[in-house]
Amino acid sequence: MLARSKAGTLRLSDEQRGLRFEADLPDSPLGENVREAVRRGDIDGASFRFVVGEESWNGEVRTVQSVKELQDVTVATYGAYPAASVELRTRPDNNDQRNTMETTDTIESAGLQVEDRSAVAEERTVSQRIEDGLRSVRKGENRALTTAAAVSPGELSTVLFDRLRAASVVLSSGIGTITTDADSVVYPTLTADVVPAWYAEAATITPGDPTFGTLTATPRKLAHLVQFSNEVLDDSDPSIASVLNDHLMKVLALKLDAGLLEGTGTAPEIRGLKNVVGIQTVSAGTNGASPTLDVFADAIAALEAVNVPRERIRIVAAPRNVGALRKLKASTGGTYPWSSDPSATSPASVFGVPVSTSAQLSTTETQGTSGAVANSAYVYDVESLVYVQRSPIEIELDRSRLFNSDQSEMRGKLRGDLISPTPTGIVRIAGLLA
Repeated sequence: MLARSKAGTLRLSDEQRGLRFEADLPDSPLGENVREAVRRGDIDGASFRFVVGEESWNGEVRTVQSVKELQDVTVATYGAYPAASVELRTRPDNNDQRNTMETTDTIESAGLQVEDRSAVAEERTVSQRIEDGLRSVRKGENRALTTAAAVSPGELSTVLFDRLRAASVVLSSGIGTITTDADSVVYPTLTADVVPAWYAEAATITPGDPTFGTLTATPRKLAHLVQFSNEVLDDSDPSIASVLNDHLMKVLALKLDAGLLEGTGTAPEIRGLKNVVGIQTVSAGTNGASPTLDVFADAIAALEAVNVPRERIRIVAAPRNVGALRKLKASTGGTYPWSSDPSATSPASVFGVPVSTSAQLSTTETQGTSGAVANSAYVYDVESLVYVQRSPIEIELDRSRLFNSDQSEMRGKLRGDLISPTPTGIVRIAGLLA
């Protein structure tokens, strides 16, 4: 604690360039240490912690549209926003010389529209924080790095979840996300629409209520453990953070996609698209068939029939399905019907609908009486899915359990669940053969 607005030692102002703070440093060892570090330039960054109000996603770009609550501001070695800065100046106050700090975060205050940091800057910040946390944990100690390594508790978890979203095919497709601290969430749904009617002028309008229902989301734990030598932890500079961070993101994202797509729903596994009750199904053939544009056209039409606009539809297919689509050519000219560019290497979209690939789709589904081995693809409305997260990502380091072999353990975990308020907004294409 360096200053508080309540005590008058911290002054905040909302300026055109962004959030500005000015703090009177205390005459204490802590104040002297910070004062000298800022004067020397050892500390030249700043950050702040806040609760997001409204936000929106466009692919991997997050836009924060409003701030619900500003919790604190701070000086930092690695600030969340590289453009923020802090400097020391001396000003007269009642014939006294008092050292103060002032900072300006270059974020537009009007609507607080924040554009994501670049991938390079974010990667450096996350890796550096994890590395700082790793190096600060002594042998025989266990520590949660998502709070120890962050500028403020929970901040790193949020950044890591953003990276998980970018790595996960389903999360990055644009489905909604809500956060909860509860063991379960009851989500309201409409099971039947109201029925409007035409009326004559001044005629009495007949009231009618929609039919309501509820869905319960129960976040489940997904975790992974990495074991490594303490020599690697102590001697690497700085690769250990990047290696472990990338590895955890990769395995968590892959396993999460497997659950979101085809999870059974039997605890502790979440229920994926395949097993949501009430979804639509399109069959590739009685005994399966190779992917064709026709079967994807049928799936898109099934969603349009329930009033899903084209811009909200996404396709997730197995790599072998996309590989088959790559080979589809028009009867003349040798051009690919899913692209205006014959040299394109993969179908970024089919009939204007974005296509993503996931190797997490099972390719061992038995199809029909022939016993053919097939897989499914999924075509869905992003607004028909909601990911409920209880904890974004937590990372812990344990340097005590494997003491006799001089190793450490790093664990990454998250808790989440998937619900579908509108199951008819999901189409499963079944029986796709290689």
